[in-house]
Amino acid sequence: MQILNITLYGHDGQQRTLAFRQGAVNVITGASKTGKSALIDIVDYCFGSSECRVPEGIIRKAVAWFAVHLQINDGQAIIARRCPPPGSASSEECFVEVASRVVLPVASALHQTTNTEGLGNLLTGWCGIADNIHEAPPGQRRAPASANFRHALLLCFQPQDEIIRRGQLFHRCGDNFVAQALKDVFPYLLGAVTDDYVMKRAKLRRLKENLKNAERRLSELAALRGDGVSKAATLLAQAREFGLTGITESDNWGAVVTTLRSVAATPMAQVGDQTPSIPEFVRLSEVRSNLLEEQRRLRDGIAAARTFKADERSFSREATEQQARLKPIGIFEGSMPGETCPLCAHPLTEADALPSTSQLKGALQTVSTRLEAVTRSEPQMERAVAELEEMTAAIQRQLTQNRAELEAIRSANEQIGMAQDQATKRAHVLGRISLYLESLPDLPDSAALEREAIELRNQCEALEDELSDEAIRDRLESIVALLGGNMTEWARRLQLEHSTYPLRFNLKKLTIVADTPDGPIPMDRMGSGENWVGYHLIGHLALHSWFTEHKRPVPRILFLDQPSQVYFPPEKDVDGSLDSIESEDRVALGRMFELVFEAVAKLAPGFQVIITEHADINETWYQSAVVEKWRRGRKLVPEDWRQI
Repeated sequence: MQILNITLYGHDGQQRTLAFRQGAVNVITGASKTGKSALIDIVDYCFGSSECRVPEGIIRKAVAWFAVHLQINDGQAIIARRCPPPGSASSEECFVEVASRVVLPVASALHQTTNTEGLGNLLTGWCGIADNIHEAPPGQRRAPASANFRHALLLCFQPQDEIIRRGQLFHRCGDNFVAQALKDVFPYLLGAVTDDYVMKRAKLRRLKENLKNAERRLSELAALRGDGVSKAATLLAQAREFGLTGITESDNWGAVVTTLRSVAATPMAQVGDQTPSIPEFVRLSEVRSNLLEEQRRLRDGIAAARTFKADERSFSREATEQQARLKPIGIFEGSMPGETCPLCAHPLTEADALPSTSQLKGALQTVSTRLEAVTRSEPQMERAVAELEEMTAAIQRQLTQNRAELEAIRSANEQIGMAQDQATKRAHVLGRISLYLESLPDLPDSAALEREAIELRNQCEALEDELSDEAIRDRLESIVALLGGNMTEWARRLQLEHSTYPLRFNLKKLTIVADTPDGPIPMDRMGSGENWVGYHLIGHLALHSWFTEHKRPVPRILFLDQPSQVYFPPEKDVDGSLDSIESEDRVALGRMFELVFEAVAKLAPGFQVIITEHADINETWYQSAVVEKWRRGRKLVPEDWRQI
């Protein structure tokens, strides 16, 4: 963003335009009281200031609108703002026009298209300021601050009364609130806080939320697993000890449970398959298996018979109740159906569709027949159940005899006893494993969730390191050190006091400090106006060099009002000639302006400086930068403009 021209509109439609060159030094030289110092206030007002600081007098009385024609990244823009009426501090009437190329409008075309808030948002966007935020350190109650165009503009103005101050380096920072706001946003404007800082903070918040959810799910799974890996691993070790599996132990609960499920699926026949092959023992074992199978079949038959018997009794009870309800139908023998109700003698109509007496008798006959059949079958079911129970008792006696014979053979053969003991232990372990697995809820494998949590944790830690106050402070200190190198070099060229020592910005106090063997010396402890102006100059040139070279979102404009005042005071100004000042001061003044011209040339076309001056140096390089000379009646506002 650079200024193409500044235009004033009179009450009668007159226009006064000051044209400026981009990427160059522009000098307006002239006598006192011609309006030079008002240019900063005019531009500041057009850039959305909440107060019009243009001095009261001819300018406020003769001008109806102030306008600034800008070159911006995507084209050009015109910003015009109505001069506040007498007694008012400002006006909300703002005119904005944007295009690839904009022609200055005539006075009659100016009208309100936005207000100062909308104008501020537009300027912030044109300047390239991204979403950003600065939160006050812990323990401080300041609200979070976001850098905007008005903050950046504080680094672009050096009015006559500020450029010579030793205790104030930046525009309007005599106001503590303004100074604190600039301190808060400086890291962003310099680039120590990156343009994607807010986006990364939002990403960090999302990652932390996802991590919190993942850890909560893992905690829930751990709680559902009970003793977790330790208990499952113990069962796996026992299974491995008794030869049920050969899989080694794992620290992952999911893998251990998967192995236990595989072990639990082992057929029971394989649990005791190590029994020695002794013919009689094998025969008795087979007989026992057959007896157990027959016993199971008989018990199933008894259970089925008893179930049928219970159902039969339920039917008998219901049928008996229905029969009892239907028997009173006999009292209606001989009555005429369809005429009157046999109970209340109420006449019946076709709508009162009641079952006939014959239908009720038929239902009674059916129920009675079925009830008789069930009653006849009940003794037969009793006999069948008794027979099955006798057969079951016989099987139980055979099993008892079989057990005794097996125990006799087992006692006589130590090898069989050991094998049976091993099989019992394996069965016991298998039972414990089955019980443990049955007690588990249906839980998903947490391995993927654990990997997700680790990845989220790593991403959060990386972003926290990148966005930490310490990382920002380190980057800021690095930038300040680089800026200090330029300032030290330029201070020595200007032969400023303490320039033999390294210089640096102190951003906490918004000043420049010289680091000497006796300790740091801030600018307010340095003597002479020449030093104060010099340090203001090199500080702003260093900053704007950094902003331009690193494409930071600060307007590429620097206004310098009366930088020569310590060498060339207004009382010595006759025609702008330097003949009335000492040669030493002329040399020093020449060095100062040459430094400005060299810095701008190095950054061309990326940086524009506008200087308003009394001095009119008779040098080609200086005269080529002069855009207007305000002497002999020529001023910012023509004298023939009507005033109100």
